[in-house]
This record gives sequence, structure tokens and C-alpha cells, in this order.
Amino acid sequence: MFATSSPSARGADAEQQLIERRAARVKELPAPPQPPKVGVATYNPIDQFILARWPEANDETPRPRLCDDATFIRRAYLDVIGVIPTMLETNRFLASRDKDKRAKLVDELLARDADYAAHWTVFWEDALASQNVLSQGGILTRGNYRDWLISSFMRNRPYDVMVAELIDPTMPQRKGPQSQEVLGDQFEIEFVRNEDHTATLQTAANVAQVFLGTSMKCASCHDHFENDEWPQERFLAFAGLFSSHNLEKIRCELKTGQTVPARYPFDLPGVDEPVPDDVAERLHRAALWTTDPANPRFAKTIVNRLWKRYLGLGLFEPADDFRLDVPASHPELLEWLAHDFLTHGCDLKHTIRLILTSGTYQLRYDPQLADSFRPGEDNPPRYFRSPGLRRLTAEQLLDSIRLAKQGELPPDRRAFLDARSTALTRALGRPASRNEISTSRPDDVAVVQALELLNGKEMHELADASALVDERLLRYPRRMVDQLYRTVLSRAPDVPERNAGMAYIETAASPEEALTDMLWVLVCSPEFQYIH
Repeated sequence: MFATSSPSARGADAEQQLIERRAARVKELPAPPQPPKVGVATYNPIDQFILARWPEANDETPRPRLCDDATFIRRAYLDVIGVIPTMLETNRFLASRDKDKRAKLVDELLARDADYAAHWTVFWEDALASQNVLSQGGILTRGNYRDWLISSFMRNRPYDVMVAELIDPTMPQRKGPQSQEVLGDQFEIEFVRNEDHTATLQTAANVAQVFLGTSMKCASCHDHFENDEWPQERFLAFAGLFSSHNLEKIRCELKTGQTVPARYPFDLPGVDEPVPDDVAERLHRAALWTTDPANPRFAKTIVNRLWKRYLGLGLFEPADDFRLDVPASHPELLEWLAHDFLTHGCDLKHTIRLILTSGTYQLRYDPQLADSFRPGEDNPPRYFRSPGLRRLTAEQLLDSIRLAKQGELPPDRRAFLDARSTALTRALGRPASRNEISTSRPDDVAVVQALELLNGKEMHELADASALVDERLLRYPRRMVDQLYRTVLSRAPDVPERNAGMAYIETAASPEEALTDMLWVLVCSPEFQYIH
């Protein structure tokens, strides 16, 4: 049995003890599946797992090909730091003859700590329901995590340590509570809220969804209707770990008088510890057990989120509904990635680099080969012979337009730092207010998006290309068109595009007006709006 330490023994060493515990527990794990032999050279083990499944497709589609360098640099920049490359960065990369330039580019981007942190903070603010206010209309929020997130990603903190700092009050660098008075009462605002039965259930559901990829919320007041894995009592036992007492079973708002003993919902080999009565100790154990390397869902959930973030679809889908009756598309790869993540100290950058330097990530987008998934339907197998088409977030789009116009984008000018909700940001999927946790943005197409892009005042102001105009190029329409395409789309225009642009510049009222119109057309195009 692997015992936890006492509160007095932990103190300021709680973080180091968690790291040492992780290392010891990893050694007890069974060996992961070995990458299958595929008979061809691959970039890394990920490709061996993926290539081994391709023959199963048994169709007439052409063999997948790698994307070109222009596509790769744009894809990598948007995925790692959330913004397109500058024209100079693109030209330098395209001109390089270094055979390892793609891997080196990934390393360079991961080393841009401030930009890397800015891009990741957007996702995690949604996932933690982080807001810049502690209450709205007398209703408590879950607090502001922005500074803590930025600092954590700037230092590349181990992922399990970050999760523990949200849950465990004994962690020395935990994201502590913030006090807020609402209607004359004082409340402590933090990720774990347990001031009443409902808040406790919501906390447990949030932890399960975000960190275990498991949807438990439907079992709050009755057995889960769609997943037999989650009867109400199992969820209530888990929720009790976030409370100072065992929870009463309240079925559809009717009290039963039955108390459910607190218990972790997954069996952890080598761990057999009683649940203490003290709430701080319960939270300490909840953090340890949730981040335990033997937990069947913790490491798998985060590597699946990374896979979905960069390939478009997860190895298991939906990413927030890990179910025993819905197997992953590549269970051996999921197991291998999770084990590799744990053995490398829960280092997010390590797994991100592994994915982005794989041949699988570098494949050309091909709509004939791209996989699909629709919840509730009988979906076809996923082979990952093409990345999925991913729409830019509001922050990626706004930052990229500003970078294209200005040639630079300091970290303190990033769009996520602006808390204002506008018609354009809402149309592009950014929530007006983070009232609930969310690990995905809507990516459906709606009329309101087209209207904002075509007629919106904010888009009209963003598309002003005056800053792009180099007076030395005003007499050279061809060079102006080339610069615009390389700046906005990270590639040179083809012959029809170049000819059309030159003709428009020559007939427009002024080169400045022509460039503004052309910039607007390019940033509204699917090529700019999506990651291919």
C-alpha cells in the first residue's frame, strides 16, 4: 500500500512529495504497448501506431502526403503560440535547407514562453470558468485564474502539480481563495466550492469533466440515463471527497435521509486508504488520487486533449465523455502516450513536441481522408490520414490580423487580455461570460458570423491595411500583392491570385484602398479562418 503523509510532515514539501510519489508510482505501472513494426521509416513512435491501422481502411483513396513548408509553419505557429508567423519568419523558414527545420521550429516556438503561455491560458480560462470578477448579479463565480495560469505555463509547471494546486489546500503554491461579500455574507471563491450541497456536486462534476474526461453531472440527482457506469451513489461518493461530510442522497430534489460514504470512484492498485473526516485531508487525497499515475483516466484525458487540439479529433470522443462502452480509436496509442507523459514528469511541452514532430501531425489536409465524429451516431473508424479542419478561435483570428498589420504582437497586447465581449468575439465563439466550465468552443457556421465579418464595424476597423502599405512598393503592384499574401496567408500567391490583385490595385481609387479591400477578403477567406 502506498500511504500518504500526515499534514505536519507535508508542509512546504507537499509539491516535492507529490513529484516523488509520482516517480515511485510510475515504476509500478505495467509496461505500455510497444509501437508496432510498420516496415517504413517514421518520425517517432506515434506514426508506428497510426500507420499500422491504415491498411484497415481498405479504400481507393490516395496515400496521404506531408504538407508543404508554408502550410507547416502556419499550422505550427497557430497551434503552439496562437498566432500566424510574420513574413520574415515565413521567408526565413521557407528558405532554410536544414532537413531538421520542422523539429527545430517546434522547439523554437515552445521556447517562446510568454506566447506559449498566452495561447494556453485561453483554453484553461474556459476550462476553469475563470472570470475577472468574483460575482455577477449577486451570483458567485469561480474566481480569476489568469495570472496563475500565465505563471504556470511560463514556467512549464508539471501538469499534475497544477491540478493538485487547484484542489489540494496543502500545496505550497496553490491557487488560493479570494474573499467576496455577496448580500452581506462573506464567501471564499476558489475552484473547489463546497458551501452547500449543490456547489459540492458542481465541483465534483467539474473535476471529473476537466481532469478525468468523464461526464458525471447527469448522475447528480438520479442514475445516469445514458451511461450505466454512473449510478447516482457512485457520483455522490466521489463528490463527498470535496465536502466536510458524506453527502445525502437527494433524488430529484427529494431528500431520502440516506448518506453515501465518500469514496474515490476508480480502483487504484496499491492504494487502500480510509477517507478522513477533515475536509482539508479529503481534498488532499482527492488531489493525490486524481493525479495518481495508476488512475485509468487522468493521464489519458490530458494526452487525448492534446491530440484533439492538434489533430482535430480525439483518440476517444467526446473528449469530455470517456466511457467504457466506447473504445478509443487507437487504444494502444492512447495507453502509450499516457505512459510516456507520466514517465516524462507530466511535461506538457514534451508531449506537444512529440505530437507536432510526428509525421501524422505533418500530413496534408485532405477532405477525402479527414475523419469525422458526430455524437450519438454510429461513426466510422478514425485513421488519422489527414488532420481535421479547425476553425481559429476569436483570439487567434484577432491576434493574427493585428500581427499581419503591425509586423509584431507583444504578449501584453494579446486579445485574451481584453475582457470586453463584442459582437465579433461572440460571433467567433468566445463566450460572453464564463459562467460554466467548457473545454471546447462552438465551431459551427452561422449567419451571424458572416454578417459580422462582412458588415461589422469591428471587422471594418481591423481590416484597415494602412499599416501594411510600404511607400517604396506603391509603384510595384506585383510586389505589393506578394507581400500581402506572404504576410496574411504565409505563402506566395499563385498566378491567378497575383494577376487579379495587380489588376485590382491598378483600377482602385488608391493602392491603400485596394490593399484594405484585399486584406479584408483574405482574412475572411476559409484559408485564413481555419487551420489546415
